Amino acid sequence: MTKPLRPIMLVRPPNAILNDESFWDELAAAGIREVALQWLCLLDDKGPDAGNIYPQPEDTHPRGFAAVGGEPVKRVPVAAYNPNPELYEGLDWSPPEMPPHMKPQQDELREALRLGVSKGFRLYTTDDKGYFLHGGFGTGRLNEDTARRTPSVTDHDGPSMTAARARDTFANYPEISGLLLDGPDFKWEIKPGHRDDMWVEPIDTPANREFAKANDLDFKNILDGRSRFREFLSSFTPDSARKFISEQHGALANHTWWSSHPDFSPWYAFKQQAVEWSVGTSYRGVKSHLPDVSVGSSSRLPFATTLTGHNPAKKQSYTDFQMPKEYWWSEGVAGFRGTVVNWVETLAEWNVGLDEDLASELFSAMFDYPMPADYPISSYSDEATDEWFSTSVRDQTGKMLRDSGDADRFIPWVGLEHFGSNWLTPSELDRLLGEMRNSGATRYCYFVYNSLRPEYWNVMRKHSAE
Repeated sequence: MTKPLRPIMLVRPPNAILNDESFWDELAAAGIREVALQWLCLLDDKGPDAGNIYPQPEDTHPRGFAAVGGEPVKRVPVAAYNPNPELYEGLDWSPPEMPPHMKPQQDELREALRLGVSKGFRLYTTDDKGYFLHGGFGTGRLNEDTARRTPSVTDHDGPSMTAARARDTFANYPEISGLLLDGPDFKWEIKPGHRDDMWVEPIDTPANREFAKANDLDFKNILDGRSRFREFLSSFTPDSARKFISEQHGALANHTWWSSHPDFSPWYAFKQQAVEWSVGTSYRGVKSHLPDVSVGSSSRLPFATTLTGHNPAKKQSYTDFQMPKEYWWSEGVAGFRGTVVNWVETLAEWNVGLDEDLASELFSAMFDYPMPADYPISSYSDEATDEWFSTSVRDQTGKMLRDSGDADRFIPWVGLEHFGSNWLTPSELDRLLGEMRNSGATRYCYFVYNSLRPEYWNVMRKHSAE
């Protein structure tokens, strides 16, 4: 008998959704007892031409519209509290101030969180990739000088900023008892022009060079390794592809293969050490001041962790739980049906003689990623087959759980779409949650309540029931 599978429900602005007591009662009736705020901010009215549209265009939940008066509005996200300047001494960063006239909205948010806790809910907030250049938990607008810096995983102030902001946030909102660290990730796509193309991400930054030098890594070898990996992916003939498939199955998903490769190991070592430093230092900084706060960290699907800089098995020592991403949508950003299509099509384009079938076999072998015959990549924009769930999804979910340590430390993200991609259908969500539940998972973080439609809510309730 499997256990119920219940979400941490992620909510994004307008956070006034939380002010309605029926929101909490609705979740409690479905067996849900955890809520996370994606952005702990307030929404300031600075006129019809300033800010972003709320609810966001894809956020069609009636509660979102009700929270802003029934129609979309333009608002500017601002800090949800005034910072304690002592916490930021010595940091090259100025935390945002809360406009004085936002005090009533702050009081309403505090009361809403108290209501949730009184009803038995546990609350989390999110640090969106720790860059602190485009926002972050408890953050509205950063100062102009900081906003012009190029994002770097190795920004020397990054983990200190995370710890300082965590201390400030939890002092102002003591009802919150958990922190979700989203990323950071190095890029993993190979399709030219893709926003996650690994060869165009800004890896050659002053912070990264400084980090490499401090860790005895030659930066030229790091950049050369990245270039040589593209050459490697462009070097296959049909015969060499078949030889790789038969002799090196799973190599690109294997951390040992990467760390011992004469061409790629400097690039691999840099990414792995950078992410471990960023996440590990952030974790220790938060826990040194807030030992009772539970801290989780995200990563991509198992087949991509060698590329993105994560080693989930090692992360067990510097996380309280892990949040790999069950992001399976297609034709969009960071959804892994789309990623598989991009890789297969690009491998076929770069290598004369590789058709889609052989390129699919090669990708499957490279990343130890099983691909069923009844669901070729040409169908990835269509409804997934049952066999795809019992092979591809089951394989990746099982590896996620294994690398997290145990079910109590495994809280994957589940999302249905991103930036205009195809949505998972209700049937696909049902089968995804079924695979997760059968694997032993008992919790996940759902992205995102604001866009939740009744047909998906019914699926979630089905799996959260006793």
